[in-house]
Amino acid sequence: SGFGQVAALYVRSSGKYIDNEDDIDDEGEVTQSAQNGNRRVRLPPNMCELPYVSMLNKNLPPEIRVLAWAPVAEDFDARFSCRSRFYRYFFSEAGLDINAMRDAAARYKGTHDFRNFCRLDPAKQISNFERTVLHVDITPVPPTVPVVGNGSHAEGRWWQLELRGTAFLWHQVRCMMAVLFMVGQHLETPDIVDRLMDAQTLTGKPEYEMACDTPLVLADCTFDEKDVSWIYVRDGLRDYGNMTVLDRAVLREWGQLSTRAVMAGALLQTLRTTQVPPMTGASNDGLATNSEATIHWADCRERLMATELPGGAFSLLGGGMVKHVRRYVPLLERKRAEPVDVRNKAWLERKGARKNKRRH
Repeated sequence: SGFGQVAALYVRSSGKYIDNEDDIDDEGEVTQSAQNGNRRVRLPPNMCELPYVSMLNKNLPPEIRVLAWAPVAEDFDARFSCRSRFYRYFFSEAGLDINAMRDAAARYKGTHDFRNFCRLDPAKQISNFERTVLHVDITPVPPTVPVVGNGSHAEGRWWQLELRGTAFLWHQVRCMMAVLFMVGQHLETPDIVDRLMDAQTLTGKPEYEMACDTPLVLADCTFDEKDVSWIYVRDGLRDYGNMTVLDRAVLREWGQLSTRAVMAGALLQTLRTTQVPPMTGASNDGLATNSEATIHWADCRERLMATELPGGAFSLLGGGMVKHVRRYVPLLERKRAEPVDVRNKAWLERKGARKNKRRH
């Protein structure tokens, strides 16, 4: 998902072609581009340009909305001209030690080798995995953001990872968040981050599942002011109307999802208040029960969560996703992928073999 995606595209203008040499000295910026057949065009002031925001939104699906536009140089690139990217990852506090996660997250700041925090695509032949994290923190979701949940319980307290960096590897943020979840569950200690970033010692990435992508949001992209100057409102009546339509669409989406969340919460409350026989102690088959009395399932569940039972452990993956495992294996004891240079070389060899096969 993205709150601040940026795309670069060529669009038509309300400017006019210059066919008469005598018109060159008139007021207004003159541009010449291969997109116009190298014909010279006199551009109007930005406030007199076409209503790009409303024009684009009329042709986009409801879940994609344009908020602003900006004229840019012909060599501008939405990806490579970006100076920094800001991500947010939302998650519930349930089952997590936030202080331990903050300790681990702080270790991401700075320039490090993140090869063990990404998914490798050998086709890209990447050899440099150093990336710079400018800012990282775990903060409560602001009270101005309406959330569904009871803040007196951990499940209803929401947090967000705030992460800003100059650039990121493929699935880097999801991998970083997956490790933070392991630390938050006390399955790993915060120093696992340091050990995973030691690419000289840990040459192959341990096998682990990435965090769920649903709560991940690209919240902002930063560009040099000289390159991009956003225009949000050009014509008050028209563009404020566009913002109103967008506000209504987002509010409708929030209302629908909130309703489903409240309904699921009511079902969960019904389940938690269901009367079940209490546990009386351990038996040969696990935990024995006392069928003569009953307690709320919520109380029974708390005891189960604190008891080592047959059937395995679970790992939180965010977005309500949970992975159940028979036994948790520490990251450094897991099977590891081959070193990056070995995988890159193998891909090139396979590519060469395919080319030779086609020739013959």
